[in-house]
Amino acid sequence: NMSELKPKIVLSRRDGADWTRKGLRPFLEYRDLGLAEATEGRIGGTIGRAIKKFEPGGGAPRHTHNTSFHLIFVMRGWFRTEFEGLGEVMVRAGDCIAYQGEIPQEHIEYSDDFEVMQIASPADYRTDNIAT
Repeated sequence: NMSELKPKIVLSRRDGADWTRKGLRPFLEYRDLGLAEATEGRIGGTIGRAIKKFEPGGGAPRHTHNTSFHLIFVMRGWFRTEFEGLGEVMVRAGDCIAYQGEIPQEHIEYSDDFEVMQIASPADYRTDNIAT
């Protein structure tokens, strides 16, 4: 019941933010935006940025996330990706992908300056690789 939720607010500042390599992809470092803390885990949000140059085979193999909602917003650079139902696309700064359900996807290539904001529900979700 939404009316029983205790108000909670979290401010996440860019300056002095903690970046960690504890995240799904070894080619990104992550900054937690505090969404999980603010929503008791109902929603999570991070910014990921490339920490190494792309090497062939260095993307993310075909996989699904068991999210009820997932938003991918490219803040800087670009990445080439493929989603079932969307096909292969180049996603550039300012572009956004949003979906619900477990959609097979593969992230193929990214730019040196790639930076992405991801928001998902729930905050803690599973990723399953798909055998190809």
